[in-house]
Amino acid sequence: MKTHPRISTVNYDRDRLRNEKYPELMIQPNVRVRMRDGIELVTDIYLPAKDLGKVEDKMPALLRRTPYNKGPANNEEAMRFARHGYLVAVQDVRGRYASDGVFDAFAQEAEDGYDAIEWLATHPQCDGRVGTYGGSYEGFAQAAAETQAPPHLAATCHYFSYPHGYHSVHQGGALDVFWLSYFVMMAADGKEAAENPNVKEALLGMRYEEWLDRYPIRQGQSPLSLAPSYEKTYFDYLRHDCLDEFWMNPGLCPAEFLDHWPDVPTLWVCGWYDHYPFCHPDTLAFTRLREMGHKNQYVVFGPWTHGETDLNIGQTTFGADSVREKILPDYHVRWFDRWLKEIDDDGVFEEPVQYFVMGGGSGTVGKQGLFEHGGVWEKNGLWAPDLEAVNLHLRTGGLLSEEVASEESASTSYRSDPSDPCPSSTGVAYTVTRLSEGGTRRINTNGAWDQMEGYHLYGIDEPFLPLESRHDVLVFQTEPLAKDFKLVGHPAVELWVCSDAPDCDFVAKLVDLYQPSEDHPQGFAVGVSEGIQRAKFRNDNRRPELMDPGEVCLIRIEMRPLANLFKRGHRIRLDITSSSWPHFDINTHTGRNPSEDPERRVAHHTIFHEKNAASRLLLPGGYI
Repeated sequence: MKTHPRISTVNYDRDRLRNEKYPELMIQPNVRVRMRDGIELVTDIYLPAKDLGKVEDKMPALLRRTPYNKGPANNEEAMRFARHGYLVAVQDVRGRYASDGVFDAFAQEAEDGYDAIEWLATHPQCDGRVGTYGGSYEGFAQAAAETQAPPHLAATCHYFSYPHGYHSVHQGGALDVFWLSYFVMMAADGKEAAENPNVKEALLGMRYEEWLDRYPIRQGQSPLSLAPSYEKTYFDYLRHDCLDEFWMNPGLCPAEFLDHWPDVPTLWVCGWYDHYPFCHPDTLAFTRLREMGHKNQYVVFGPWTHGETDLNIGQTTFGADSVREKILPDYHVRWFDRWLKEIDDDGVFEEPVQYFVMGGGSGTVGKQGLFEHGGVWEKNGLWAPDLEAVNLHLRTGGLLSEEVASEESASTSYRSDPSDPCPSSTGVAYTVTRLSEGGTRRINTNGAWDQMEGYHLYGIDEPFLPLESRHDVLVFQTEPLAKDFKLVGHPAVELWVCSDAPDCDFVAKLVDLYQPSEDHPQGFAVGVSEGIQRAKFRNDNRRPELMDPGEVCLIRIEMRPLANLFKRGHRIRLDITSSSWPHFDINTHTGRNPSEDPERRVAHHTIFHEKNAASRLLLPGGYI
């Protein structure tokens, strides 16, 4: 049954913090919690207090499990929850900071999470109900625990986290380079670094971007060689490029075990420009759980990056209503108050699905120097809305058209050189490095950007030209639109291709192309979505299948979901290339694992757009 989304007008009166119930709190630091195997995880407990004493009433409990240090300096949220009448526990996960054991990223979190939830439920002041919260790794840890169906779990809140390790590490079969940089960052705070100050100093001084030109990488000679436990984990991720038994672990791939998850209220907060690959059906647990009958699943999609939810999203702004605090004021407290205390959420979670439709802005540069793309919130009962796909076919001359090609033979070819990769340009390359003065930065800037070269892209020097000027980028675009076109859902690209290489990658970038203006005489090409598919996994990510030279194959590229209004007069543009660096490892065109392959070959790829091999872009949406 079709549903009709409605525009959500933000109520600015809701944009405030809820009043705290208790003016004081008590902290019990470094409580040691024994896991089933005897390892102890160290936990801080926060309790509401008044009149210099703890509150004796029983109350719901909240749990946050983190690899990023449980210390009070990092837990303002925990203190706020306590002042709102919650018993709160914040725990260092196994092998991190104060907790014992060896850190085995993600894999360890299923049983440890279950044990922690059930331990907290026995606390003398817990009323038997436990909620969990946290973002990124912490959200993944929640999902891992849910695969064990802890009986006292009562509600969860996941933000910027998607529960499938394989599809997070190998998107479309290609390795996300972020993960090596992530483990380099994590190792500097790991046990090996804590035991040897020289190792810690070396890891803190590492500039990951300096290693990007050193591929292929070798175990024992990698940036992680000083921290062997972290290096082993990374190379396990790298070498298991198929969805094999290694990944069939409830800690690594919780979404493979959804039939074990308890039916508890769950909030998912997601960003259109987050790097996690939630375009893949196995990562969008919200939809699958709803289909399985779970009742209180809620999701919010904003025009945000990985945790950045303000006005400045890359080079672009989406307007004052787009910031998280406008649509989700004090959302953590309101979410748990609703499900654990039966307190009204003031309409913040009026519908199960809220998503931001980007686009419709003025297209000018505002006072803050940001491109005004605009947008509005919509609410719905499901994701994705039941919309038929509009098929735009690739045509000769770089045209995108609803008409299928009539030519018996038509194609476009290009050359792909692994030594000159196309830069990641749609704002979701999260590969990270430390700064010499302290802190970190993304090697490529995130968010919505014009598809132009610039210093915000790794490895790009002047002169800065449009990315479409590269020899390895094919551009297909519509004529200027006669009507507005609203896209809501999961776009995909189907390409009929052949290559002289046994393996290669195909990257698709979806662009909202503005007409030339005074601020942007060449027009402004907003990158709104992207997807990648490694050819050897075109049929099954469990079994690689190399291409025969000249063999014509169908490649389907799943793209990140989005909602975007392409305004009348704009063009819908599709860019096709074969690399996105340093987001994904560069295919060496040999069929071997690229990250460990010493050989690099130039390859030639052909995209067919003819009658019997009609490549196309599939867009869920329609003209309005």
